[in-house]
Amino acid sequence: MALGTLTQARALIRDKRAGRPRRWLYVPGLLAFTALMLAFSRLTVMVDEGRVSVGFGGGLARRRFELHTIEAASAVKVPWLAGWGIRLTPQGWLYNAWGRGAVQLRFAGGRRFTIGTNEPEALLAAIERAREGLVAA
Repeated sequence: MALGTLTQARALIRDKRAGRPRRWLYVPGLLAFTALMLAFSRLTVMVDEGRVSVGFGGGLARRRFELHTIEAASAVKVPWLAGWGIRLTPQGWLYNAWGRGAVQLRFAGGRRFTIGTNEPEALLAAIERAREGLVAA
């Protein structure tokens, strides 16, 4: 998205210098790329007594998982090649905004979902506490 934003800005500047100010052609793309970049720059993760919620951009792209469906959770390192954003990897879906730290959730049937975080141990502990609360209830 950053590359798209830079490309649009560069084309706009190039055309302006050449005396062809075609803002109508570039500004919508520039605004769209900038808005998407901002929306996907922050990943919010919430753990409550019943579920784990993960979302980008204030709920623009959100997933929710009921705690009772999670078989296991573990802290993992995401390969740098996996990138950032929403990705389908060989290990299942990945939501990642920054860095390589993550918590991987494993579900019945071997399905996995990975949540990128700069504090994987804290997120893992919160998930485990919430899962223990389900067993005690």
